[in-house]
Amino acid sequence: MRLPQAILTRAWRESANLAQLLPEVRTIESARSELRWITEYVHEKMTDRASKGIKVSEGDLQNKISHLCYLRGQKGFPLQYLLGSQPFGDSLEIKCRRGVLIPRWETEEWGIKVAQAIRRSHPFFTAGAQEDLDPGTDIPSEATGHTFKVLDLCTGTGCLALLFAEQLRAPTVKSVYVEGVDISQNAVDLARRNRSINVGQFEQYGTSVVFTRADMFALDVASDHFDIIIANPPYVSEEHYYSCRHTTRSVRRFEPKQALLGGIDFYRRIFQLAREGAVPAVVCEVADQEQLQEIVDECIDDGWDAGGMSDSAGVARTVIAWRKELSAWSWMKQLIDS
Repeated sequence: MRLPQAILTRAWRESANLAQLLPEVRTIESARSELRWITEYVHEKMTDRASKGIKVSEGDLQNKISHLCYLRGQKGFPLQYLLGSQPFGDSLEIKCRRGVLIPRWETEEWGIKVAQAIRRSHPFFTAGAQEDLDPGTDIPSEATGHTFKVLDLCTGTGCLALLFAEQLRAPTVKSVYVEGVDISQNAVDLARRNRSINVGQFEQYGTSVVFTRADMFALDVASDHFDIIIANPPYVSEEHYYSCRHTTRSVRRFEPKQALLGGIDFYRRIFQLAREGAVPAVVCEVADQEQLQEIVDECIDDGWDAGGMSDSAGVARTVIAWRKELSAWSWMKQLIDS
């Protein structure tokens, strides 16, 4: 849809760079924010060059800002690919590059909410020293041992795995282990780089993160004793992928189709892995209410307690599921929309 001429005129009067951004970001307020981030990024890069003795002029700085605004607004490059990173969680800096899905605020939001709920409510974290746990409890053996284990499927940049490592860190807990898995070597390489950049946010607390290249449809986790599976799998339908109303030009042109196009088969495989590995709980991002309901219905038919959680925009965003017989996870019902 074309922008009203009045908005374009207003933007040009304020700044040529602001007007350059408008075709992609659509509002002056959003354009101002992105121009500020681009300007800060260029200033930082130019300052770094100057510190190395490379001559940098004001003209160089302005030309670079203008070029990035052109790529963003006129060519549709995602901002995260231009700036090279995305802040995530409380303290993480997630590097981004073409070929790997960009972290979204919706994923960050539910990841923080679920991880904090685990810290607040799961007996592994609330019982203090694990030796004090009642040996007669129905908590799975892996939860009463020395390590709480998280499996992140379709990890991409590793943002969710690293977010859980950051949020679950606690000196009183013996250790937390997070494993991220992706079929893309490009994604795994980037996730490992992000781990090295952010390792100081969790390693000192006895938390470890590893990233593995594997096809989830050929994965075997039966003997790994994970406590929870988390995932942001490919969930965009073919119809929605090619619809401008559901998927923007920028996403279709620049982000990996493999990480976006998918559906119910991915969720069925995730829950199959959970059954085979006796994993007590699963949390996955979903596309919409229709997809959420289909997954929840199948979970309930298969003996799970399950429901959905919406994001702050009111969109059905996450399926929450746990084994009925395990009271250690019954608190998850608090996360489900009433």
